[in-house]
Amino acid sequence: MGKIRINNLKFYTKNGVLKEERVLGQQLEIDVELTMDINKAGKTDNVQDTVSYAEVNDRIHERLENSSFDLMEAVASAILDDIENDHGEKLDKALIRIRKYSVPMPGIFDNIEIEMEREMTK
Repeated sequence: MGKIRINNLKFYTKNGVLKEERVLGQQLEIDVELTMDINKAGKTDNVQDTVSYAEVNDRIHERLENSSFDLMEAVASAILDDIENDHGEKLDKALIRIRKYSVPMPGIFDNIEIEMEREMTK
């Protein structure tokens, strides 16, 4: 068993519940953690025996460029849907963390983060 992690993917989006968020936009940071058996790929040195993190990155980029969401939870769910559709047969589970900066609410804080995990159906 092993994990593939893609950390701090950065995207500028115009998602959010408030009008200001959709007009001004904000940066999202996304972490992806894929749990799967990576032993075969370690022995064969063949990308066909693992999940290409480049493909996962491209799919997330495509999703965020072509979709708009009110909630970060919906962003995470859509990304997990794409990962499951593209690579679910190789994965045991996938986890997504999304951090949002410049959130229009009072208080002093660095960011808002949500985390969503899904068991994959094989």
